[in-house]
Amino acid sequence: MNKLWRYAVISLLCLSIAGCAGVQRKFTRRKKQEEKLSPVVTTYDYAKEQRVGELYKKRFLFWKSWQGELIDRMGSGYKKRAECYDELMQNLLEMQKYLNDQKYNELEVFITEIKSVDSDVKKNDLRGSEQYRITQLLERTKRLIDKRFSYAKVKDFLELRK
Repeated sequence: MNKLWRYAVISLLCLSIAGCAGVQRKFTRRKKQEEKLSPVVTTYDYAKEQRVGELYKKRFLFWKSWQGELIDRMGSGYKKRAECYDELMQNLLEMQKYLNDQKYNELEVFITEIKSVDSDVKKNDLRGSEQYRITQLLERTKRLIDKRFSYAKVKDFLELRK
């Protein structure tokens, strides 16, 4: 009788520990999920011709910050200088796309002048005299481009080139 009692107690303990959680989960009522309404998105396709001023302003701002960054980083490593140079050239060329022929050619002079230091900027090690010469050229071109090609000066000369 003592053995039977032990087996009964052990069986009850095992059943209470294991429980019927799986069965309980199976028959528990779940809350109904409400259907969520999907948002309505309306897009407007503004013609690029109407946004030329906005695009020019953006590129001008990017160019100005990248050229300033390059001037500040002339003493830094060549990878950062090369990145700054590539970004400023990309933004200058994008700015040029939005100008009419007259202003396009004016900006081309500055682009050619900046391109003349391409290989020097990307050199692994620059001497102090080279750094000084490049920095002077970059500061001068930045000042002149900022003066002649700010949005206020060119807003009447903007058009979209293909």
